[in-house]
Amino acid sequence: MAEKLYRDLLYRYERGLPLKRVSFEEVAAAYFVHLEDEVSRGITKPERLTTNRIMSRYCLEYFKGRPIDTITSADINKFREWRRKYWTTGPGSKVQEYTYQRQGKTVVSKKPPAKEPALSTSNSENVLLRAVFNYAAANDWITKAQIPVIELKTPAAKKSRDAHRRPGLDRKEVKKLLAIAVARYQEAPDERLKHQRFLLYCFVGMMAFGGMRPFECMNLRWKDIDVTSREGSAMDSYAKVYVSGKNKARWLIPLEGFSGILYLLTGYTVDLLKKREPGFKWQLDTDDRMIFCDLDGNTIKSLAAGFRNLLEEAGLYIDPETGKPRDSYCLRHYYATERLLAGVSVYTLAENMGTSVAMIERHYGHLKPEMAAAELTKENMA
Repeated sequence: MAEKLYRDLLYRYERGLPLKRVSFEEVAAAYFVHLEDEVSRGITKPERLTTNRIMSRYCLEYFKGRPIDTITSADINKFREWRRKYWTTGPGSKVQEYTYQRQGKTVVSKKPPAKEPALSTSNSENVLLRAVFNYAAANDWITKAQIPVIELKTPAAKKSRDAHRRPGLDRKEVKKLLAIAVARYQEAPDERLKHQRFLLYCFVGMMAFGGMRPFECMNLRWKDIDVTSREGSAMDSYAKVYVSGKNKARWLIPLEGFSGILYLLTGYTVDLLKKREPGFKWQLDTDDRMIFCDLDGNTIKSLAAGFRNLLEEAGLYIDPETGKPRDSYCLRHYYATERLLAGVSVYTLAENMGTSVAMIERHYGHLKPEMAAAELTKENMA
């Protein structure tokens, strides 16, 4: 037995696998403790914790006793089929009544009508499964490569309606992303990770308030930023950003929130450069350095992985409107949506974002009733 255990541990060690095996229900329990902590800190809504607990019933029953590192994509597909038939021909078909807890009381109820779960229910269970496996990977109980493929399905009617819709974020979701980005920065265990998470926070803010494409934001140099005083006011100023888009370069005018992010990033970078280069003096409009660099001054090409981790931690990776996974382009979508709802002309917005009017109308046509709300609700005073 000792030799067998040794060989097994050696096999796992040599392949970078965790030595300790943890069961699915242990990971789920730890994940719920994590969610409870986030709820107490105001990062996660209590409704999410409640919904996830409800959705965990069938997952816990099916995967009970299974080490989480042995669950594969094929097992997830088998679970989905088992869950689909649970009340029709599966284990639930033999149940006449079942017992559960409600507000601290034990309730006995008759079994529900025999039917398959709704698509929304299946998707909610899949979202929970994704979260549990991602939490396991974050705690080194499994590797990233061991996370099974867990897909969400979109209703056929919605597929045709949203075929051209891009995933987006609303104001509350962007605010939540920024708050969690700050919390992750504060919790970073070392200087290098702290630096990466600070830049990710700035990236989220600059994208949401600037409406750039991700590669336009990542390619910014300090000399591309111009702070200009408004006409007739030396105290009031706004930022202009010179970006190189897909077709041509342009000057972009971001929202005021961009200046706040820029102020934080500028101060942080100056302090960093003073440590690295004694006697450093900064001339913003001529500095050719890339804005997004690591601690050693090397250019960071992408923050896509960090942004996905941020979305997953915030529970925002899948857009409920389109059923599509979100990426950093959803921040550009957020900017466009907010500008259109604020009454900015489609033509002005297209010029500022470096795209065509046709593209704006194609992807944001669903906003037309809201954009015209003030006009449509105006009463005839004659």
